[in-house]
Amino acid sequence: MGKLVALVLLGVGLSLVGERFLEFRERSNASREVESIEPENCHLIEEIENGSEDIDILPSGLAFISSGLKYPGLPNFAPNEPGKIFLIDLNEQKPRVQALEISGGFDKELFNPHGISIFIDKDHTVYLYVVNHPHMKSTVEIFKFEEQQRSLVYLKTVKHELLKSVNDIVVFGPEQFYATRDHYFTNSFLLLFEMILDLRWTYVLFYSPREVKVVATGFSSANGITISADQKYFASRILCLRSPG
Repeated sequence: MGKLVALVLLGVGLSLVGERFLEFRERSNASREVESIEPENCHLIEEIENGSEDIDILPSGLAFISSGLKYPGLPNFAPNEPGKIFLIDLNEQKPRVQALEISGGFDKELFNPHGISIFIDKDHTVYLYVVNHPHMKSTVEIFKFEEQQRSLVYLKTVKHELLKSVNDIVVFGPEQFYATRDHYFTNSFLLLFEMILDLRWTYVLFYSPREVKVVATGFSSANGITISADQKYFASRILCLRSPG
């Protein structure tokens, strides 16, 4: 009798996993046919062969690009090289990237940049906030952009127990931002299990020096994030929410 019950439970479990796996394939468009389209106004940007993860653009047309992300389950084109922040001038007809030097005592060997966000202060100083994954943990690095020198000056590292598996960030004030957590587990096997079962355990959090809190939950994988110009709404993937601030 015990063996029969065990077999029934095993069958039910396998059926559930199989059903969720098929749903996962549908959500990820795994069976979709990809058509080859020749881009008309696109240009190959050289010197960024290791790929780009995120981009944020200044009103002037200068743009920051994070590159070299190493993340569980994702291919990496330069596993032995640290990540970099590139600058590109989108006003140029054939723009080229420039790797930004980083000063201020920052450990560049452990630089593993993910999402980025620009903040412009009242005195027009430009700050770049970068999600970093040193040793596969999650921190937020704050830099000041020196436009004349085309460099970044390291200012501060933000750490918090809720900053886990951080994907992207959007800054709306001095050391104030929303950040997304894209996975609950960090172990590769459990991460795959999480995605197949669609556990929806990830979230969006609000950070400031005075308060840190989760403000939105129920995501399969909270990914990119942005905020409206009036800062009343923020959006992560297809979900739009009113800002609690």
